[in-house]
Amino acid sequence: MELTLADIVLRVRSVLLPMLLTGIAFFLVLNVQEYWQHWRPVTRELPLWLFPIAALVSLQFNRSRLAYLAILLVTFYCMNRSIIIDSKYLLTYKVPIFLFGSLSMSLLLLMKDRGIASIHGFLAFFTFMACAGLTFNIETLLNHSNKLLTTPLAIDDVTLTFWAATAIIISIGMLVKNTLTTTTISLAFILWSLLYFQPHTIPIDIALLGIAVLIFLSVLFDSYHLAYRDELTGLPSRRALYNLVLSLSNKYCVAMIDIDHFKKFNDTYGHDVGDQVLKLVASRLSKVTGGGKVFRYGGEEFTIIFPRKSVEQTLEHLEAVREEIQNYEMVIRNENRKNTDKSARNKGNSKNKTVSVTISIGVAQHERKQDFDKTLKAADVALYKAKKQGRNQVCS
Repeated sequence: MELTLADIVLRVRSVLLPMLLTGIAFFLVLNVQEYWQHWRPVTRELPLWLFPIAALVSLQFNRSRLAYLAILLVTFYCMNRSIIIDSKYLLTYKVPIFLFGSLSMSLLLLMKDRGIASIHGFLAFFTFMACAGLTFNIETLLNHSNKLLTTPLAIDDVTLTFWAATAIIISIGMLVKNTLTTTTISLAFILWSLLYFQPHTIPIDIALLGIAVLIFLSVLFDSYHLAYRDELTGLPSRRALYNLVLSLSNKYCVAMIDIDHFKKFNDTYGHDVGDQVLKLVASRLSKVTGGGKVFRYGGEEFTIIFPRKSVEQTLEHLEAVREEIQNYEMVIRNENRKNTDKSARNKGNSKNKTVSVTISIGVAQHERKQDFDKTLKAADVALYKAKKQGRNQVCS
């Protein structure tokens, strides 16, 4: 699959940037210890409070995987602090606990966010219990296996192999399901592994505190994305538009865009194709030049804000994007294509219909002592003018 610039930016933001910032944060923590060591009594208590709160917040925003992660890690920390059981059992069951945590994180990365108090929640619970049964009996299973092998396996070799397998699963899962949630789980796995293989590198409370902060940030940014991004097109939503308005100066232009004959197109080809048209138009509009900021206003309408621009300065940019959309031919695939074999599909490729869509644009400039809604209304009047004059044009 070909990656667009937007896809690359999203991957950098969702994967590389959090990892880079986490690495920098822990580097600073380890190299300026003299400045925060006197806060250790506080940092040792914080995970006990932050993880339960993180779990509740995650559940509130339907991020069950992050809630499971928080519950897993706070349970581990309570064991480490001898709150649940004596911490000496951590040394006795060090390997099973590590393997259980690693396997659980790989499962969390592959799972979907589902309600805990549902059939999916019960299935997840029994899956984790099965993982616990497997990992806490790993030595017994290994002893039985060694009786059948000519070269007995050591527990350290099995642990390393098991960890490597989960690391591969998490790496692949993170690339396939590229979200802040998967990145948070992956970073938690890295720190979890570091605590096992290099336990004296980072204090356990600092490492877990970092994961708790990552969970909060993941929920925060995901919630922001849901609130301010249109799910279908990926463009900022109307709520984001009105949020931007608060920071605009007195000089700006508003362009209202409408897809011509979209209802007729929807009725002819179906809503699935209609959604593809919306995505196509959104993709082209998002590349508008001149500093325009694109939003999905609702339905088949879009809005572009040009900060510090006059109407005359925006016209060439709007004409360019209008022409690009007009000249793009969209392929309408045969609905029966999936029911035919590959050779028949190849023969029938030439029979696929191609259609093109056009847009009408109305643009207006903000006047002094005029609120945004009046400017938007003026752009809407200009849009109506463009439609009345034959559509597929820009009017002011």
